[in-house]
Amino acid sequence: MNSLDRAAQLKSELDAFRPLDPEAEARIMQKFRLDWNYHSNNLEGNTLTYGETKALILFGVTAQGKPLRDHFEITGHNEAINWVLDLVKSETPLTEKFIRELHTLVLKEDSFKEAQTADGQPTRRRIVVGKYKIQPNHVVTVTGETFYFATPEETPAKMKELVDWFREQRERPDVDPIALAAVFHYKFILIHPFDDGNGRVARILMNFILMQFGYPPVIIKTDDNENYFSVLRLADAGELQPFVDYVAQNLIRSLELMIRGANGEEIEEPENLGVLLRSLR
Repeated sequence: MNSLDRAAQLKSELDAFRPLDPEAEARIMQKFRLDWNYHSNNLEGNTLTYGETKALILFGVTAQGKPLRDHFEITGHNEAINWVLDLVKSETPLTEKFIRELHTLVLKEDSFKEAQTADGQPTRRRIVVGKYKIQPNHVVTVTGETFYFATPEETPAKMKELVDWFREQRERPDVDPIALAAVFHYKFILIHPFDDGNGRVARILMNFILMQFGYPPVIIKTDDNENYFSVLRLADAGELQPFVDYVAQNLIRSLELMIRGANGEEIEEPENLGVLLRSLR
């Protein structure tokens, strides 16, 4: 059985528990939210540990010696997740306005970021929340090649095309929600519509789509970043299926966790306990 079929099978098992006990569901979703906040931000270089992230979200405790910006990233990201969780319940459609509002919540305020021009010169990039990029963005690959995203001039049209494509695909009777969410994530990253925050926004949008179809969110673990970025690079080379499979494999883990929680079983994962203990040293 492939990962897509296994995820669909587990989704059917989860549906048999629905509606979940409200307290059990709240406990499960809190765990997803804590893990999601820590890992998605850590993937982008945030320095707060798992324990510091948990203390900030649950108790408002700030970490001594850590940058204020890192705290803003966590609290903004958490607000964005909570906003999306509410919108899933109301069946809010995915629009460009929705995406820009999400970006505003994640980044909170305008800022500046150190960057490099395409020819390797240092520059300072202005980050404007909720607005599409005003400067070209790119990445330098491990071979030294430059991989270019959409230009600022192309971005508005490409974002409209992406949202239109999503709406069309979503209404297909044979749509596979997992493939749809994964491909949307990749298409969004390929545009890279904002000057910063694209990875975090892409993962929230992917999970918004999955949750609209009744799936739990996918948590990309920070210690699995090499595999995550590897399948994204394969997608850049035209091989999308490995990325779809990767998303499905991670979704299986979320589904299994949610089923355990619905059964009243332990939902804390051993590796998370290890991360938490290390962060408390």
